[in-house]
Amino acid sequence: MSPTDKKAAEVYRMARIWGLVSFIPVVMAAGPIAGYFLGEYLERKFGFAPYLSISLVALGFIAAAREVVRILRLINKSDRKS
Repeated sequence: MSPTDKKAAEVYRMARIWGLVSFIPVVMAAGPIAGYFLGEYLERKFGFAPYLSISLVALGFIAAAREVVRILRLINKSDRKS
C-alpha cells in the first residue's frame, strides 16, 4: 500500500469516527423528545394520567443511553482495527 493510500485511509477512518461522535448529541436529544411528544399525544387521545409522558421521556433517555453505548463500542472497534 502506497503512503498516499495509507493517508487517505487514515483520513477516512478519522472522518468516520468524528461523524459518529458528532451524532451522539442528536441521539441523546431525540429519544426524550420523541417520548415527550408521544406521551402528550397519548394523554390527549386516550385521557391517560400525566405520568405517561414522564415515563416515556425516561424510556427515551434509556434508549438514547443504550444507543450511545452502541456508538461508542463501534468507535472503539473501528479504532482498534488500525
